[in-house]
Amino acid sequence: MRQAFSISILLLLLVSYSCKNISDNGITDKTEIVEFNSWRDHWENPTQKVELLSNSKIHKRIKECLNDTSIVVLTSILIDDLERYSKIKSLGDINNDGINDSILVIPELFVTKNNSVEDGASIIFTDEKIPRIRVDSPCLETSYIFPVSDINNDGITELGKYYSSCSSRFKGLELISLYQKEWNIKGQVTFDIFFEEPKKEERIEKIELNKFRMREITSENTDKTIDTWKTFEMK
Repeated sequence: MRQAFSISILLLLLVSYSCKNISDNGITDKTEIVEFNSWRDHWENPTQKVELLSNSKIHKRIKECLNDTSIVVLTSILIDDLERYSKIKSLGDINNDGINDSILVIPELFVTKNNSVEDGASIIFTDEKIPRIRVDSPCLETSYIFPVSDINNDGITELGKYYSSCSSRFKGLELISLYQKEWNIKGQVTFDIFFEEPKKEERIEKIELNKFRMREITSENTDKTIDTWKTFEMK
């Protein structure tokens, strides 16, 4: 009788231990999923995402980005300023396919190379085949992007990009070129907002094939105004 009782207790302990392992594993797996989801959901709130996707006034390209798992759209920022993110700008036919290309801005999570997380933004094109232009700053407007010229004669127009860090008088003016589905900076000068004229669109010019110049006007580190054209070559 005592032996049977001991065996029963042993079996009960084994079953209890086995169930504990299953329970612990289940909890661990569930916790990992919750932590991953909560990390993304902190930025791209599921409730806000549903609200945005059901809003008939939201542009279809923004909705496509919301459904793209490779992009983390900052839904709170988007909802707080729908008017700003509804603005659309035409750039003309920049990829020479006979169709006008327009752009919008989306607020996007920007993760740097050292894995720090920042608020950022991206320019998205109405043509989904044209990759977005990512910026590590929330200060981005459709007016910051403008067509320049097809400097390397590859059939795709190079773009001018005004860059703002949201603070200081010193901004940036860049020329970017599309190559192998990535936008690359080919030239860059300081844009000192103390000297806003001429307009940024008039500060980049094609000289000849694969060569262009950019105008920089500034009084940084000097009492005199420096006004110079800098020449760049695309390689």
